Amino acid sequence: MPGKINSQRPMLKPSFINFFKFSLIAVVVLAVVFIGMAFMQNDSIDYSKSDFIQLKEPDDDEDVVVFETTEGTFKAVLYEDEAPEYVKYFKKLVKDKYFDDTYICTIVKNQEGLEAGFLGGSKSADGTTTKESNTELTDIEISPNLLPIKGALGSLCTEKGMFTSAKAGSIITFVNDVVNPKELKDSVKDGENVNGRDEVTDIFLEVGGVPNLMQQYTLFGQVFDGWETYDKISAYEIIDENKADDAENKSYQPINDIKITKAYLSTYKEEKTGEYKLPEKAESNSE
Repeated sequence: MPGKINSQRPMLKPSFINFFKFSLIAVVVLAVVFIGMAFMQNDSIDYSKSDFIQLKEPDDDEDVVVFETTEGTFKAVLYEDEAPEYVKYFKKLVKDKYFDDTYICTIVKNQEGLEAGFLGGSKSADGTTTKESNTELTDIEISPNLLPIKGALGSLCTEKGMFTSAKAGSIITFVNDVVNPKELKDSVKDGENVNGRDEVTDIFLEVGGVPNLMQQYTLFGQVFDGWETYDKISAYEIIDENKADDAENKSYQPINDIKITKAYLSTYKEEKTGEYKLPEKAESNSE
């Protein structure tokens, strides 16, 4: 992220920035996805037994967060049973109007057009911490029922060390799509269906996402409405749009301010506008 780093704020330490670049920006720069690597990170999770609740229509009483932005509105269902500690923390921030008038501070994509997603909920346009920033952290929560598919909401985490676990904070990761079907198929075609790898691969092939984020972030929600707005933000021009992807200090900040003007809680019954359906992969990524 651009701007001066405040070393006293854990969300913006150099180690945190490097962790983010490795887990998200590097995925886009390399434009290569390996499901197998994600499974190797933690082979204790057996996805063959997962419920994959993001693919299913929520119950009417499920909590929903509505994000009104300067580019339009999108909505996401929250999964408190899968990430209870973080969702409780997140809902309090929403109720306290913490996210009102905050910024989309980073849009991650490369010159070939692959869009990994964006970061929001920052009190500053460039993502640096201010005196108003919430720097509380919660323990990372990994659910076998949630995947970093397109539209997944996650919490950007601080890097874990030798004696500490990764922590989740107030900056939100909005996952988009970098899946190249051919590369994904080639990366798993000779392997066995270890811990449900085939099922997970099929899901990413259907709806897209960023597979390399598996088991790295706290995932806690899924966008189900407002895809036009979501895609518009993901494709928004960044400051260093034409700078080489491997350029030092490349800025991923939007060229113009994009704000979350208001965020509030509702229910799925109140916010559903039609059939629950996740988007199919973009045609440009489906070859």
